[in-house]
Amino acid sequence: MTWTYTVGGDTTLDSLRLEIGDTNADEQQFADEELNDVIDEEVTVVASAARAFELLANRHARDFDFSADGASFRKGSLSAEYRKLAAYYRAKASGTESTQITPVDGHSDDVKADEVSLVRSRRLHTYW
Repeated sequence: MTWTYTVGGDTTLDSLRLEIGDTNADEQQFADEELNDVIDEEVTVVASAARAFELLANRHARDFDFSADGASFRKGSLSAEYRKLAAYYRAKASGTESTQITPVDGHSDDVKADEVSLVRSRRLHTYW
């Protein structure tokens, strides 16, 4: 199995490695052959990144958190974090990326600052 990466390279493989952060030869995540299979299965680099993160989540699904002699090791959370990245990249690839919207007035979820007047508002707010 081979591993290659060229900084500033213009191949799809180089773009995918950069996107998923697999650019350090000493800490390889995927062989070229594995990523080329992923690239063949997907339509875009972003979709390929989503698939790569899904594979990493599967790879780490059996890892676990543990403590020993006062030290804590949280390897088990890797799978969940890779699943979050995969979901983010799937949404980005499909064009349904979501973002958190901050209210204009900084307090309300449904009232913009320019809608507030000195007159008492009759809107009901739900706080949770």
